[in-house]
Amino acid sequence: MRNRMQERQQQIREWEQAAQHNRLPGLFRLLVAILVCLTTAILVECAFFQFPALRYKEEAIEFQGEQEQTEVPGNINWIFEKVLVPLTEDETKSILVERNSRKLLSEYYEKEMEEKEDETLVEKEDGTFYRRVNRITLLTNLEEPYYVHECKLHISANEGKSYGFSVQPFLEHKARGEEVYCSIDPRIQSGVADIGEKADRLEIVILSEEEIEPEQVHFTLSNDFAPNLIRILWIFFVLLGGAMILECRHLLAERPEWCFVLIALALGLLLIVSIGTNQVSYDEHVHARAAYKLSFGSTIETTETAMQMSGNQLPMFHNLTERMLVANWENTNHDYSWADIGHQSRWVRAEDRVYYPLALGFFLGRTLGLSFPLTVALAKLFNLLVYITVCFFAIRVAKKYKELVALLALLPGNMFQAASISYDMVVNAFLLLGCVLLYNEFLRPSEKLEWQNLLVMLLSFVIGSLSKPIYILMACMILFYGKKKFNNRWQEWILKLSVLAIAGLMLYNIFRPTPVAGSDYTLVSNITFAGDKRNVGSSVIGQVQYIFSHPLAYTVLLLSSMGKMLFSYLLGGKGYFQYGYVGESSMFSTWLVLVLGIGLAFLKPRSENEEISEWEEPRKGIGLRNKILTIIMTFGMCAVIWTSMYVSYTSVGADEIRGVQGRYFAPLFLPVLICFLGEKKSGNMGRIGRSRLLFTIMGLLNAIMIWRLIIGVYDL
Repeated sequence: MRNRMQERQQQIREWEQAAQHNRLPGLFRLLVAILVCLTTAILVECAFFQFPALRYKEEAIEFQGEQEQTEVPGNINWIFEKVLVPLTEDETKSILVERNSRKLLSEYYEKEMEEKEDETLVEKEDGTFYRRVNRITLLTNLEEPYYVHECKLHISANEGKSYGFSVQPFLEHKARGEEVYCSIDPRIQSGVADIGEKADRLEIVILSEEEIEPEQVHFTLSNDFAPNLIRILWIFFVLLGGAMILECRHLLAERPEWCFVLIALALGLLLIVSIGTNQVSYDEHVHARAAYKLSFGSTIETTETAMQMSGNQLPMFHNLTERMLVANWENTNHDYSWADIGHQSRWVRAEDRVYYPLALGFFLGRTLGLSFPLTVALAKLFNLLVYITVCFFAIRVAKKYKELVALLALLPGNMFQAASISYDMVVNAFLLLGCVLLYNEFLRPSEKLEWQNLLVMLLSFVIGSLSKPIYILMACMILFYGKKKFNNRWQEWILKLSVLAIAGLMLYNIFRPTPVAGSDYTLVSNITFAGDKRNVGSSVIGQVQYIFSHPLAYTVLLLSSMGKMLFSYLLGGKGYFQYGYVGESSMFSTWLVLVLGIGLAFLKPRSENEEISEWEEPRKGIGLRNKILTIIMTFGMCAVIWTSMYVSYTSVGADEIRGVQGRYFAPLFLPVLICFLGEKKSGNMGRIGRSRLLFTIMGLLNAIMIWRLIIGVYDL
């Protein structure tokens, strides 16, 4: 054993000497790799994505309604109709929620509810809603075939009215590609549809709540050479990440936490840059409002743009052209000289302290005079940096299962939340660190518990549970530490009673009437009306009474709901990893990560002389007793999560539990995988091979989702 340790130390010294000797050549190789990857990314963009612009060099075709049609190369026919358009499920739900909220407010203030009149809204007997709209069809015949990359439609009309249009290209009387739909925000009065087809005729259909005259319409067909910097950045990061995984053997073997930092930073920057100010994360407007207020002292200056952000009403963009239009509107209205002035207490509530990273970004952006999009990007960047920092230390202290922690830190859902305006970053990162420190002690049952580790562990669980107190129950696993972990019985009892006290105080916070996302404060601050008013009929008291009066029925509902969700993710075709409201991954990716995680846990790396590492020490599991306790804790946490959503979010007595999302269970993945931690089985891969496999799969999975759900869809 002593000879083996000496060999390890000698190998490490040789690596350090080789690293110092090759530092300058290494830097030169890095610069060459960056230059090659960047050049390749630019060439790919020009050769593949900008090829039509280079091949079909044609000037843009414009049509202005008040101009004579003879000025346009071709002719345009107008068709005007009035039609009923069915509302979407979300639009219908929004109307019902608004009605219910006004009813509750009228009951609270003991006033008669005032009905809002909307002449365009039609409600039929079966409960479906329709809206009366004007449909204008533009049949555009071009003199010669034209490659249409973009169709930009501008409508000069009053703000407050929404518009939408669709474009169907034709060539030689045959439809080319699919019909493209696009909305027009009344604040920017323009919409841009990405066509990407050669056509000699276009059919443009405009839907409007008000009548539109031809002179109000202006559209442009274009095929400009416009390299996409975001797409170039994606290609560059993919190529550079692949080069790093292939070449950085020492980093992969001994410092995987630094590999995580580099990959997570690249992925996070891609998400921040590509999403921009689009509000596509879960309840993003609620988090944005809280973080924006926190960035001020007692006096809040709310610009028009910030007000729209807090109300989830920022204009959306779907391509780079629309992005510039939206940014121009946001910057014009982000003027503090005519901001709304408000006041708040200097005392920051405990659940709002999770927004400090975001608030710092908003504060610095305002102090530096940055534009609104850059300020939002800076807030997201600070969120990302905190997530990466906490996960970096979690990987570093997990000496015998670093790869598992790195895998969980790179889960697409976690990365998306880390690069968004959300407090889920705090939940995921700090609970991951807390679980690592918690199970480190289970892996060395005979060693005494150090107060530094205990303090960081408890702080991690507390911080991670500030916004969602039910997760503090995970810290109760400390109660099952054996007596060998403590110096004496007094120390053991004091610690365990302290953990119970902390958990009890944080759980008590759940039952305090605090504002809930999507609800009016005057409602949720009164226990009689407590419940998330985004769903009609929700009531905390009513739901609790229902559960206690029907315990068997609720137990069956709970277990069946948990089973259905698990089945949907594993066999039902539903992807677990989601990018907020943008979309989700395939079921294949769920199985890929699941098999990878279990494999990394169950099989320890093959010992190789050239890969000397502290990880090659004998790896032990947490023991059968602790595995059973962990499974019980995990199942209990799942039941608590489902029950909390039934009580606070679901209508009283409903036969389903609404609002439960897969992301709520992400903090439980490490305890589950720890149960598979191998003790004797050795894999065929060494440490470097395992790290390459891990970072390749997780990096590509994230990169593919960014491309498929964001860059590829929105042509960013």
